[in-house]
Formats: sequence, C-alpha cells, structure tokens
Amino acid sequence: MVWVFTLKSKDIRAVQSKVLGIFGIVYESLDELTYEQDFVNGEPISVREISKKYNKKELESRYNKLLLDLYELRAWKSQIDLLREENIELKRSLNFVEFKKKQSQKLVAARVINRPSSTWWKTFVIDRGSDDGLKLNDPVMTPVAVDRAEQVEGALVGKVVNVGKSQSTVVLVTDSECKVGAYVHGVFAGANDKGLERVQGILSGAPGAGRDVTYLMLQNLPKEADRYGVSAGAKVYSSGVGNAEVSGVFPPGLILGYVKEFEVGDFDAIARVQPAINFNQLSYIFVLVSNQNKALEVGLSIGEKKVRELSNVKGKDN
Repeated sequence: MVWVFTLKSKDIRAVQSKVLGIFGIVYESLDELTYEQDFVNGEPISVREISKKYNKKELESRYNKLLLDLYELRAWKSQIDLLREENIELKRSLNFVEFKKKQSQKLVAARVINRPSSTWWKTFVIDRGSDDGLKLNDPVMTPVAVDRAEQVEGALVGKVVNVGKSQSTVVLVTDSECKVGAYVHGVFAGANDKGLERVQGILSGAPGAGRDVTYLMLQNLPKEADRYGVSAGAKVYSSGVGNAEVSGVFPPGLILGYVKEFEVGDFDAIARVQPAINFNQLSYIFVLVSNQNKALEVGLSIGEKKVRELSNVKGKDN
C-alpha cells in the first residue's frame, strides 16, 4: 500500500482513489457498529437514527434548548458554590462565637455598611454603636481557618476609633498609624535569667498600603531574630503588650499573618507579613466588647461581702 501511494501515474491515481473509497466505506461501517447501540435517556444517538427521527429545524430547536439548559445549569452551579461558601463562613462564625463564650468573652456581630474609596485600606463604618455596648478601642476581629478548615482562630481586623449610637468607625490594621504589639509564634530570643523570651516587635500597615502593597510591617525585631527561627511561613500573633506607641487594647493570641520576608537593618530587623485575612473582602466582623458593668457588679459584691465580714467581726467584739 505504501508503494502504491508513492506512484504518480494517472492509472495508479485511479487505484489510489478506489482504495481510499474502500477505506471510507469500512470507516463508516465501523462507525455505525460503534455507536449503533449507544443511547441517552433511552434514545439512540447514532447519526442514522437521529436523521430518521428529526429534521434539520427540529434538531436546531433541540440544540438551542439544550444550550439554554446548559447555561441555566452553570448559573445554578455558581449559586450553589456561593451558598456553600456562605455556609462554611456561617459555621466558622458560630464555632468562633461559641469558643469565645467558653472564654467568657462577649462578641457583637456587625456588618460593614460604608467604606469610602479614599480610606479603603484605613477605615470602614459598621452598623453597631454605643446602644449595642461598643466603646472606644474595642478590638475588632473575624474568624479565619488556620491549618485546617475546621480549626478556627480569631484574626485581628482593627479597633473602634469612633462610636455613635448605632454606627461606629473602625481603623484597620492595614493603616500605618495602627500599631499592634506582635510576636512570632514558636520563636524564642534566647535564655536569660528569666528564661526564654518571645521574639516580638510592633506591627502596622505598610506606608501606601493598597493593591500594590499587600503586606504588613513587623518592626523593632532583634537583628539576630533569623537565628532563632524567624523565617518565611512563621505565624505572627498579637502579644497584648503595649508601649509608648502601642496602647494595650488588643488581646493576645489573635493571628495577624505569616512572615513573607526578613530583612536586617542597621539597628534592628524588619519582617514583611502576609495578612491572615483578605481586607478587601470584609463584609461581616465581630467586636470584642468589655463587660465593665459585670466587673463593677463583681467588685460591688466583693465589697459588700467585706463589709459584712467586718460588721460580723465588730459585732462579736462588742
């Protein structure tokens, strides 16, 4: 056959044409045998059977209907995927609230209702205020999955800086003026008389934070911090430690992000931190409110108990 198809005379070309025709018949026969017994929803799908049952207009109509059904199925799939993600977020939030209740911490759920473009990476407004128990400097957080989807931790979002009756303004950690005492998880600076100390510093938003600057800055780290394990991937948490720049309003143990890069300067070191959450997609958050009334009640009850004890003692002496 190879020899035949390499020849170029007119007679040989006629032979070649007949050979190709024979192969065409064989291919069509095999095609019919292959798809003759194929059915979809009880209907044969071979070309011959379909051409017998439907004309061209009917096939066109059926094709358009199937195409429309396909688009509708894709739309439904997108909605189902969105609902699945919302369901996961709601479960995380519920688990987070229950976890905080066990720690005797009260959370107030809030929704982001205003986020001006000029301060997009600095502040936003929520739909909760003093009527809901919010006060200045209350920390704001959101649940986030760490390591495993079912393991939920609190991620620091920022703090309340302006309180109205029904609305409040929150400053974000991405603001360079928002300072947070932070430490690198699982890293120790070395032994001294008091034992081991955590490698810690001050975290804030990077200058010009936005779409082009997607990291936070962890400053005031010791220059030798990389020797003790400060490297890419290490987790960064709030320390709860305050100083002249940091007011101690943030509770310890809230995840801030992950170390991306570590750079040693002249006097100290700086770590660039990848945030643990996407600040561009925040819609719902939780405010950790301090229960001062409960503390006052506890203090009064203790005071009353002391007064009664003293009264009993004086009564016995008399």
